Amino acid sequence: MWINLLKADEQVTNILSLRERRKSGKIIFYRLVKAGQNFGIRGDQKVSTLKLEDLYQIKILKEKVLQNNDQLIKKFEEIKNIGQRYENILDSIDEGVYVVDTKGNLCFYNPALERLEGYKAENVLGKHVTELYPLDWESSLLLKAITTGKPILDYYQEYFLNDRQINIICNTVPLYTNGVVSGAASIVRDFSRFKEMVEKNLDLQEKLVNKNARAGMKSQDEEIYFSFGQIIGENSSLKECISWARAAAKRESPVFIFGETGTGKELFAQSIHMESVRAKGPFLALNVAAIPETLLEGILFGTSKGAFTGAINRVGMLEQANGGTLFLDEINSMPTTLQAKLLRVLEEKKIRRLGDNEAISVDVRIISSCNVEPVEALEKGQLRNDLFYRLAVVYLVIPPLRERMDDLEMLSSFFIQQYNQLLRLNIQGLSDEVFQAFRSYYWPGNIRQLKNCIECAMNIVPHNADMIKIEHLPKYLRFSQCQLKDSIFNEIEDSEINRIKIALKKNNGNIARTATQLGMSRQSLQYRIKKYNLK
Repeated sequence: MWINLLKADEQVTNILSLRERRKSGKIIFYRLVKAGQNFGIRGDQKVSTLKLEDLYQIKILKEKVLQNNDQLIKKFEEIKNIGQRYENILDSIDEGVYVVDTKGNLCFYNPALERLEGYKAENVLGKHVTELYPLDWESSLLLKAITTGKPILDYYQEYFLNDRQINIICNTVPLYTNGVVSGAASIVRDFSRFKEMVEKNLDLQEKLVNKNARAGMKSQDEEIYFSFGQIIGENSSLKECISWARAAAKRESPVFIFGETGTGKELFAQSIHMESVRAKGPFLALNVAAIPETLLEGILFGTSKGAFTGAINRVGMLEQANGGTLFLDEINSMPTTLQAKLLRVLEEKKIRRLGDNEAISVDVRIISSCNVEPVEALEKGQLRNDLFYRLAVVYLVIPPLRERMDDLEMLSSFFIQQYNQLLRLNIQGLSDEVFQAFRSYYWPGNIRQLKNCIECAMNIVPHNADMIKIEHLPKYLRFSQCQLKDSIFNEIEDSEINRIKIALKKNNGNIARTATQLGMSRQSLQYRIKKYNLK
């Protein structure tokens, strides 16, 4: 049968439905031409020979193309829905989000940014960042992330836009597609809100301190402070630490406390304060790691009007703690430049507010703490040597819970009785299975983790129960792996002790040569010799 190729297409499409014909369109015709070429037919020929079986093959091909087309449309819809879902999430969060392509043109700008900067998304999308902000390829974080391929984290920026001052902390990251940079994204937080919240807290704290000072009272109620009598335990290392802390409380020297997270460093700091001559003065605590670097200096030293935009005359915590104690937790998180200023305060007993040249005398005792080994912090440059030696006149080491398992039953009983009163229960103790599991666990969160674990169990136990059982404990406590983890740590420690012993013997006890051979500093070796009692 002699037919034109186009007429062949008509015959095929007559067999198929009108819907399929509409969906196929030009794609089917292109496939038909290709199919015709496979059968020895050229697209430019007006007449070609098509047998009935050829027509059947073309129909099958067309059906396959339609099927593939449906799959592509379905896949496209899925991707579109996922993209829409993520866009809705980004539109609903409080943080501002920019996204730019490789040329620096904005392709995403969420409502949080609209509220922060005063722009409308429809007016900025597609524009280059240098059109909207006084920036170039060197000063723009988004453009820099594109050119370097590296993230820029926790960066503080202050700028004016649409007649408003904007303070932000931003994290900017390059975006990759198949291993190639395809743009950049920046997530920003309104720093002015955080700053305002901190300043309000400082105002309240300042008013409280001034009020109590005028009344000749303590800075806060006595019962909220801990004392040595509330430190629970009979472990020999703990009792030695308490003994040293009691002795230090009678003097005025700075105290440095080392202990893992959850061991009770602030409990010791408050106890020292309460047993000192400064007990009637204020006790202020500051977690250094929780305060952004840009705010920390002003919080510690205070600010003077005009020091920076929006600055007012404000008393810092060193002044507020005058006549009392200031506890600086995680001091290894303090910037080294600020550590130098703190060292000067310790030596001169004077401070200067930010933006002011006038020296103000202060009488404050500093108690500081660190949750990593000081030797490690010194080696990594997180803590200045001169500041550490000045702060650690009295050095306390609080043992972790895993090293005072003899106190486990006493501590557990104390927390159980505490929550019995609070929750009106009558739990008598731990089951044998739970007690053995507790003894074998590594307790990375120490006393705080034990307390929270028992609190969880006390919320789960039936009201008529009298024992905490294994099924009442939090699921994250993988007790089946505890013994293995404990043995691994013991093996590592034993291996290190043997290495040090062999090296010391080989070098006839010479510390310097032994440290060099082991590839560690003299300070680090001396710390380990004392830790493992290698005398």
